[in-house]
Order: sequence, then C-alpha cells, then structure tokens
Amino acid sequence: MKSSDRQPVANPGDHKPMGMADTIGGDETGGQAAIIQELRDAVSARDDFLAVAAHELRNPITPIRISVHLLRLAQETGDQARISSLLDRLDHQIERFISRMDVLLDIAQISSNQLRLERSEVDLSETVKRVIEEHQPMLVRAGSELTARIEDSIIGFLDAVAFTQIVENLISNAIKYGQCKPIEVTLTSARDQAELTVCDHGIGIGLEDRERIFQRFERAVQRKSHTGFGLGLWVSRRLTEAMGGSIGVIGQKGAGSLFTVTLPLKGTNR
Repeated sequence: MKSSDRQPVANPGDHKPMGMADTIGGDETGGQAAIIQELRDAVSARDDFLAVAAHELRNPITPIRISVHLLRLAQETGDQARISSLLDRLDHQIERFISRMDVLLDIAQISSNQLRLERSEVDLSETVKRVIEEHQPMLVRAGSELTARIEDSIIGFLDAVAFTQIVENLISNAIKYGQCKPIEVTLTSARDQAELTVCDHGIGIGLEDRERIFQRFERAVQRKSHTGFGLGLWVSRRLTEAMGGSIGVIGQKGAGSLFTVTLPLKGTNR
C-alpha cells in the first residue's frame, strides 16, 4: 500500500458527537448576546435614572424660582413682613430640595425593590395644606381654582418626603391637565387608613388608559401636547406601594379624573 493510500490515524479525542461543534458555537453566541443585553439594560437604567432625576428635581425648583421672584417684588415695595414670610418659605423649599436630592438614589432603586423608607410621625393634614399653598402661584397662572377639604390632625407613620412627592405629583398633574377648571382635594381618615383624593375636570382618562398612565414615561396625552417625562404617576404609584398603600384613578375622556391614594397610618411595607 502506498503511503498516499494510508488513512490518517485519528486520536480518540478527535471525534466529537454530532452537533457538538454547533452547540459550543451556540453557547458562545448566546453568551455574547447575554453580555450585549446586560450592557443595553445598564444604559437603559442609566437613562431612566437621569430622566427620574430631571423630573424629581424640577418639581421643587419651580416654587423656588417663584419665591425668588416674589421676594424681589417685595423688596421693591419694602414690605418687611412679606419679605420675612417669603424668606421662611424659601428656606423650607430649599430644605425640601435637598431632601429630594437625598432620595433620588432611592427612586432609582424602586425598580429593583430596594427603596429605603425613613418612617417617622408625619402630620398628613399639614403636609397637604402646605403643598397646596406652595402651588398657589401655579394655580393662578393656570387660571384654576383649588378647593380643599382636609380633616385635621391626621398623623401617620410614613416617609415624609415620599408622601410629599405623591401629593405634589398629583396636584401638579391636576393643574397641568385640568384645562383651567376647578380642582378639588380631600384628605380623610378611617379605620387606621388615610385617603387622599385629587379631582380635576380637565381632559380626563379613558378606561383603556387607566393602567397605562402609571407606567414609566407614559402620560394621558401625547408628548407634543405637554412637556415632561411622564414619570410623576409612575413615581407616585411606586412610592405609595412601598408604604403599603394603593393608588388608582377613575374618569372619562373629556370629563376629568379622580385620583385616590390610600395609605395605612400605622405603616406597612409591601
């Protein structure tokens, strides 16, 4: 037999079960795809955090700018009592802005269910009254009248900053979409629970949108009609649920919306 006719002797390890090469290649491809997806998720998480940060820091900045403007007007008239009152308000607003910065990381952790709550005794009644007062300039500019029915001295063991954010988001939402019509806010308590309602008579929300608007980057109308990221209701729901409560909405298109928040006063985590 010629050497050219000889068949090469195979090593025992040279033979692979049929399909093994394809499996190895598939595993490598799958691993690369997983890494790429992880990178995309990380970029998406970063973008989400930046959007949340922009939204949550913009809300307290607006009343600060308004207070500065009113303070300048008071200085021109020399109204010392008005100046003193505005300085007190501005100081409180700056403190709240700092608190909001402190919880930004907590908001970024909402999706991973790692939100840290700092519970303390909170006067919900005074909180709602204060938020309404701070939104008066915005109400005037929008041409909306807000009436409130606030039960006195409702005390709850809640996260003060989180509750304030919820109230701010709902009232800001009512002003934005209320079409200059009246807004009603109520706060009541019963059976160790507090119930906050914010009702407007604006564009309303269709049945098919009642769940969608609580999703991230969603809103009741298209983006071109109103500015913002569509995060307020998403943040409000996550914060409410983190404190053991619930939030929902009823309404019809063109007939306004009624948002209801229910929170346990004794504090319960979900």
